[in-house]
Amino acid sequence: MAVRISRRSISLGLAASAALPLSGLKTHAVETDDYHVAPAGTAPFSVEVYQERRLRLMEQLKGGVAVIFGADSLANGRQNPDFAYLTGLMEERGAALVLAPGERTYREFLFLSPRDQEIDRWEGERLPLGSVLERRTGILRVRRIGALGRTLTQLASRARELHFLGPVALPDAPNSKALELYGRIVARLPGTAIRDKHDLLPSMRSVKEPRELELMRKAVAATEYGLASGMRKARVGMREYELKDTIEAGLREAGARRLAFTTIVGSGRHGATLHYTGGDRVIQAGDLVVCDVGAEFSYYAADITRTFPISKRFSDEQKEVYEIVLRAQQAASEKLKAGAYNEDLQKAAEEVIEAAGFQDDFRHGIGHFVGLAVHDTGDYDKPLPTGAVVTIEPGIYLAERGFGIRIEDEFIVTNSGCELLSSGVPRTVGEIEKFLAG
Repeated sequence: MAVRISRRSISLGLAASAALPLSGLKTHAVETDDYHVAPAGTAPFSVEVYQERRLRLMEQLKGGVAVIFGADSLANGRQNPDFAYLTGLMEERGAALVLAPGERTYREFLFLSPRDQEIDRWEGERLPLGSVLERRTGILRVRRIGALGRTLTQLASRARELHFLGPVALPDAPNSKALELYGRIVARLPGTAIRDKHDLLPSMRSVKEPRELELMRKAVAATEYGLASGMRKARVGMREYELKDTIEAGLREAGARRLAFTTIVGSGRHGATLHYTGGDRVIQAGDLVVCDVGAEFSYYAADITRTFPISKRFSDEQKEVYEIVLRAQQAASEKLKAGAYNEDLQKAAEEVIEAAGFQDDFRHGIGHFVGLAVHDTGDYDKPLPTGAVVTIEPGIYLAERGFGIRIEDEFIVTNSGCELLSSGVPRTVGEIEKFLAG
């Protein structure tokens, strides 16, 4: 696993801008300038970025009240992406954001977990309520989480509408915290309605801002470097986990500080297991190796898969199947442009694979959105928007023949087509064999 480095170390330079007085915010005396006191400010962008995002969302809501919860725990190191997108508070657990666009004066409320001297000794000092918190977060009303229910009820008593922003839960999954809370409020405020607006944040987040694309390009570049390093150093006799460690060391060398997901390295028959979780097999002569890898750079993910021959050259059979998968990816990418549907890409890839007689050996979707999460939010049933970043990852999995093949790349959707983001690591048979021979 990648070495964990404090997320504050990534955000300190950017967080400094959050300390500057903002228009409309109180600017009386600052209690502390120690950015190791939580929250350290917004990351990876300045506080103004998150203010603008919240404003855009409230313009769409028009009235009513909405709550967005942060992660209950940061044990996995990740904030709730919706909360992160709107606040930039990557290290706040147990927090909540309330937006009330119909209010006359204060329309944003932030609720943070309480200070506890004993916990602070273990996890780090936290700021008291006051002007420093307001300036670091860009939100004028910051309170403790215990006041959430009372404040939300007061706002709902005036607005009479509660907006549900998601996520949508399956019938057998626990209900969302927002809907649970809304239900209790509605039971006490007859005539208050819950409005479904779960599509708003996916729509906003799926269109990447230029500053987001800049970080995603860095995440892709680090992933390419790690993959190329692993492909170059892979040898017959290595265990899968040794190759995995080599790839992840390359990610760190390229500037990534964490993984977007658990690296997959599957050799031989294991390459036909879609999300292979093992790693102890010895890689043998003639094996194909599937490496599904993603770096995270300043909270933005990458996701690339390469399949290569450990013996530096594909067998005739491996080459034949590999080129079918590559043609399927190319067929899907030719359909990718603003206004296209995800199912158009799926169908294009399936037609290539079915024509080659492998229709039962492509067992998953053609790709997914990427962003603050490796499987990022987005509506797969709507036309793809300009600025979305998606993967295209067809595969053919032949466990009975002792190998699987998947090729996965990231693309930016444009008005006229798409841009291949992950062009920096060999992809065709000729490119891979030449790279491995060098």
